[in-house]
This record gives sequence, C-alpha cells and structure tokens, in this order.
Amino acid sequence: MGEVAMIYRIMPESPESMDSIKKELEERVKSVGAELNRVDEKPIAFGLKALEVAIIMDDKSGKSGELEEKLSSIPGVQSLELVDMSLI
Repeated sequence: MGEVAMIYRIMPESPESMDSIKKELEERVKSVGAELNRVDEKPIAFGLKALEVAIIMDDKSGKSGELEEKLSSIPGVQSLELVDMSLI
C-alpha cells in the first residue's frame, strides 16, 4: 500500500470565512488519518481567492470520499474540487 498526494481547491462562501476554514482544515484532515502538507491562497478573479490544499494520505479505498465529505462540511465552504492526485 502506498501514499497518495491530493490537491483540492476550496472556494469559500465569502472572504471573511477564509480564516475559519483554515482553522478547521487541519483537524478535519487528521480525523481521517491524513496529513495536511500545505495551504495556499490563490487569486481567482476580481479579488476572490480560493484555498489550494495539499493533503497526503494512504491510498486505502474509501478514504478519499470520507475526506471530501469532512472538508465540504466545514462551515463557510462553498465548493470543493479535486485538482490533482498522484501516487507518491
């Protein structure tokens, strides 16, 4: 069994919710046995920013679905998109 690196784009509902989302991320990622590698703010358009989150976890079946559920249920998250995924 190996590890997989996943990069998610998280769109906040508003710029004000960005900080609260960042605070929740690490706790939610650890709750599924994954590791939060990095969190970057990326400009989208007209002052809007998204969070680009890199996460490393085991490639067990079903774990990515559980992770996505936990991330998308963070208060203030409008949408969650898997941008890239690769084996390490």
